[in-house]
Amino acid sequence: MNDVIMDIAKVYMRWHDEKQDFGVEETLRREEIHTIQAIGNNEGINITELASMFTVTKPTISARIRKLASVGLVEKRSGFGNNKEVLLFLTTKGWIAYGNHEEKHHKLFEVFEERFGGDAERFLDSFMHDLDRFSLFLVDFKKRKEEF
Repeated sequence: MNDVIMDIAKVYMRWHDEKQDFGVEETLRREEIHTIQAIGNNEGINITELASMFTVTKPTISARIRKLASVGLVEKRSGFGNNKEVLLFLTTKGWIAYGNHEEKHHKLFEVFEERFGGDAERFLDSFMHDLDRFSLFLVDFKKRKEEF
């Protein structure tokens, strides 16, 4: 069981650690494109809300936003009536990366459907449910490991 889990984790992490091309000059890491996706889905979100969404600290998300803004993907604006609050929006270039990221997800699901056929959505739902249950088992096991 451990070998299978570790093999899956290695493949997944290697694939997700690679920078990818989303049709803009810069290649982006997984956390960067997912930040762009979150801003696109929640235009006008602030740093605090975004940090909470990703369960990271405000300094972590602020550094990520500084980088994305410096390459022209994200725009920071002052809050309405509150100059201290920073609201986040995608630039035209950011929307291009957002759209290309969405397209990659659609293509990935098409390949998934080729492999699993008409059952793909049910398989994915079942897999996610079982993976969540397994994750809860691991948390419980970690708490109880002194018993073993």
